[in-house]
Amino acid sequence: MVLEIGCTVLVDDGPAVVTSLHVAGVTVRVLDGSSRVVEWPDLDQLREPNRAVAGAVIRRLQPLWSCMSEAGKETTLDRLEVVLEIVTGFRRGHAELADGGEPREPFGPAWGVSLTTRCTRMAALLTDELQNDRGHRRRLDAGSSRRTSVSASTVYNWVVRWRQDGLVGLVDARQLRGRVPFDVVLSTEFRSAAALVVGQLDGSTSTVNIDELMRRIRVRMLAVGLDEPVPQRASLQYLSQLMRERGHTTRSQRTRSLRGTTGYSHVPVVRIGEVVAIDATRADVLVYDERSGKPISVEILTAIDVASRVVLALRVVARSADSVDASLLMYDVMRPMSQLVEGTTYRDWRWAGIPEGIAPPFTPAVWNSLEDATLQGEHPIPGLTPDAIRSDHGSIFVSAAFEDVLRKFQIDLLLSRGKRPTDNAHVERWHETLQRAVQQLPGYKGRNPSQRGSATGRIDAGAIEPLVTATELQRHLRAFVALDYHRTWHQGLVYPGVELERLTPLSLFDALHAVTGRIHVPQDPDLLYEFLPVRWGTVGGSGVEFHNLTYDAPVLDGFRAVRSGEFRRQDSAVPFFYDPHDVSRIWFRDPATGTVVEVPWRGAHLLSAPMTDATRDRAIGRIRAQRGAGMLKRGAATELIARELGALSTNAGLKEWRAQLAAAQLRVEQSRRDHDEAQAAIAEAASLDGPAPGTSDFVALPEDSAGLSVYRDDEWPDLREL
Repeated sequence: MVLEIGCTVLVDDGPAVVTSLHVAGVTVRVLDGSSRVVEWPDLDQLREPNRAVAGAVIRRLQPLWSCMSEAGKETTLDRLEVVLEIVTGFRRGHAELADGGEPREPFGPAWGVSLTTRCTRMAALLTDELQNDRGHRRRLDAGSSRRTSVSASTVYNWVVRWRQDGLVGLVDARQLRGRVPFDVVLSTEFRSAAALVVGQLDGSTSTVNIDELMRRIRVRMLAVGLDEPVPQRASLQYLSQLMRERGHTTRSQRTRSLRGTTGYSHVPVVRIGEVVAIDATRADVLVYDERSGKPISVEILTAIDVASRVVLALRVVARSADSVDASLLMYDVMRPMSQLVEGTTYRDWRWAGIPEGIAPPFTPAVWNSLEDATLQGEHPIPGLTPDAIRSDHGSIFVSAAFEDVLRKFQIDLLLSRGKRPTDNAHVERWHETLQRAVQQLPGYKGRNPSQRGSATGRIDAGAIEPLVTATELQRHLRAFVALDYHRTWHQGLVYPGVELERLTPLSLFDALHAVTGRIHVPQDPDLLYEFLPVRWGTVGGSGVEFHNLTYDAPVLDGFRAVRSGEFRRQDSAVPFFYDPHDVSRIWFRDPATGTVVEVPWRGAHLLSAPMTDATRDRAIGRIRAQRGAGMLKRGAATELIARELGALSTNAGLKEWRAQLAAAQLRVEQSRRDHDEAQAAIAEAASLDGPAPGTSDFVALPEDSAGLSVYRDDEWPDLREL
């Protein structure tokens, strides 16, 4: 770059004339006649397109200039010449750079004409130039341009924007290729002051608008002696960007101010069971409801170990999932299971012991041997007690019942930020993987209505294939997990030292298992009941009553006259396990044997419809509305409730009730499978030598652990240890 006295340098508001050269830089005279020194490091070479004078540009403008097209640069300089001639009388802004005939009347201050008149006159001259420009006439004829004149208001706006923002104000925003170079347009001092002012919005004070932020920035700059003009449009855009990053509400500002602190920073998960991600999603496949004979929608609950990506639990539940479903998902997480494949058939997941290893021995050479292994035999699904659960703010995950379960087993709950699905990215990505499984089934309805086929969900003679039931869907998805997903290379899995190995979830789980050692989980055969809520009731001669339902069994004979304080201090109530998904029975743990025994509802033999807490409440509500609340107090509650449930189940006119009844049927069926499995395990344990059920060291926790047993409160010990 060669600069001489008399050359021009493009600065913020237009051309400046070099008046002297020295070692540090150059001295230039700007448009208002004052001089300023520009150091050599602050200059970049510039050749103005279609201009005779070669010069330089200050470095702050160079990124702006470089991101513009040649046509954009030409347009900007044309506008600058127009504005400078209007304001100074000279197209280049300086008398020594004047062309012949300058200053022309009425441009410049020498003629004493108002700015409006000068802009009107300039607009007329520009219009004449357009009409006499052959190139522009060709563009008009070709339809590529529609401009036939330049208005006075347009020229006036150029002058206003130039006075506000300098050369930047004359740049056509369409020429900036989608971005504004704030580091060029705005000074370092302004950007530093803006960062300090916006940084004070941490959620502790009320948020303010952009105008107030701008006022505070000006005050801060004036306090340190900075009184330089700030481009208005660019400064407002810059503040808007800072506010988007900071958050427009106090809640988002408070959250983002905590970044880098515990709970809001990224922590590497390196141990199996350290974090388990859980979530619910709508199944993109219709299932067959055997009771109504119609297709229905269901949801899928999944729990994934973040370190290994192993699916620890999967349940197909009625929509919409509730806190009991979430609690039972945790029950599945903590019990090891397996799937048996025999020939071309496979069974559902079943309870299994703690495996010492679930893949070949821990050597990199055989990690990929699963790909060639036979599908026949047992396929383990590991169980573990997680350190923490990661979930969104779904109501089922923040409910008191679910939090009680986590507190009982001393599991932390890590909640994702609102509207941030990437905080729980592993399980969200799993929902995409599920598409490979559900697309194999009849009744697949696509990701949205636009993808749904006309035959989807048909169960008449025209159906292409019969729909699967919810139970069959769950068995299919679990088989997909055990036989496909767990044995497929996962690109996100890496083990130190063998980064190029193609690891499957099971192989990485086994590798990490070899590092952490044996994983202890609760192994009580009656572990299921630790995940159910507890109800306290007084046992009388006819049994115990909950919600107008009387439950009785021989196991209660010794507790029909319990003294006050035997189970809890304030009364003579007895604790029972209660399953909201099947209220036709409750369960009682016999303190003498530690065995959990079923206590049925006295009217269970009259039932012709599934009875959950929701269907029971609806039946009771209809009885009260039709016959009055007194009917439930006359000893007829058992027969009335059973009859009302039967009437509701056969009433085809209640569409919303049919959906609720279908959901109730799914919940009751799943509940019975869970309890039947638990009772079978209890019976098997009773036939073996060893400690009685309910006395496992894995569940009996220290006395100072609050809420760890359903038989104890803050003052009383666990009766199973008596």
